[in-house]
Amino acid sequence: MPISRFVLLAAAAPMLSGCVAAVASGAASIAAQSGLASGTTTASSGPGAEAIAARTGEVAPLAVGFSSTVPANLVGTRKVFVPSYGISYIHTQNARAVSQGGLMGGFGGGSTRTASVRTGLTGIRPETYQMIVDEAHADLLAQLRAAGIEVATPEEASGAASSAPRVAGNATDGSVGSTILGGASTAWRTLGAAQAPLIAGMAGEGAGGGFGAMAMIGGNQAMQRIGDASQGLVLAPLLRLDYVNVSSSGRSLLAGTANAEATAAFSVAPGTQVAYAARRPGMGASDIGMAQVTQAAASAEPFATMRASGGTSGAWVGFGTRSEAAVEAVEARWVELARAAYRGFNAGIVQQLRAGRPAA
Repeated sequence: MPISRFVLLAAAAPMLSGCVAAVASGAASIAAQSGLASGTTTASSGPGAEAIAARTGEVAPLAVGFSSTVPANLVGTRKVFVPSYGISYIHTQNARAVSQGGLMGGFGGGSTRTASVRTGLTGIRPETYQMIVDEAHADLLAQLRAAGIEVATPEEASGAASSAPRVAGNATDGSVGSTILGGASTAWRTLGAAQAPLIAGMAGEGAGGGFGAMAMIGGNQAMQRIGDASQGLVLAPLLRLDYVNVSSSGRSLLAGTANAEATAAFSVAPGTQVAYAARRPGMGASDIGMAQVTQAAASAEPFATMRASGGTSGAWVGFGTRSEAAVEAVEARWVELARAAYRGFNAGIVQQLRAGRPAA
């Protein structure tokens, strides 16, 4: 049964003689077993795949807002170089909640409850992902030119970036977060445009910390060298596209509760950014800066159904629930949302260049 929203609830009730507890979540109730509430899975339905596919036409560009972490002068007549353009496609999202029931602890034992949900995006062909990042790169160059900004050709940008290390295969995988003790985790794949392949360290490697953060330092140094070689303004955009909202919460009361939820939703995700390098007047080397997206830019347009693909529910060891669900995208509609995302992202970059930032 296709669904658009997937909710997991695990609840702990105090073990009282002769008492059977029941917990309700929306229209669904949780059955009790052995005086302990078991888990349940509830779903609210949304448009089916046929109804989504019937929706046609372009989606308005998403409103993507930036905050600049390092002030720099982005205004002027300098030629703009875009040697690297990437999109990180988030493909897996997990959430897990853990709680402790206080009354059980009072009797000398723990009353741990867990709820977890795992989702994965399906329905998009690999060549479609590449098509979108290539379109996005071309769209940025077109928007810059339409704004009266001089833009280097892809060949000129590549020549200025000849010393920059590139990501092998022009694609890399990344992940961040953990659900072992509760929380969320995210995994993605980043692809570079064919005419603006990923610069190592500028493909979102730093999001996972560790060696990725070290790679990002190398990427910044590469950007600085490109800025010095080009004598222009160098941009390395990285757009992050998400497909689902996940959340988890747990409360430790007399009856502990744990909740995990996933809702299909398309958005430009936080972590989206554009790194830049430019030599300001009087500076001996190019300055490095970054404009970031810290608030998601989401669309309410339906693009996918959600289908349970396995899992268990009930009072088992650990008194928890878990389930897996596939977010099955209708590719044609997802493509229009992706285009709305990169058009809004690129428009935000152009706005940054036109508005500029005060010199440090």
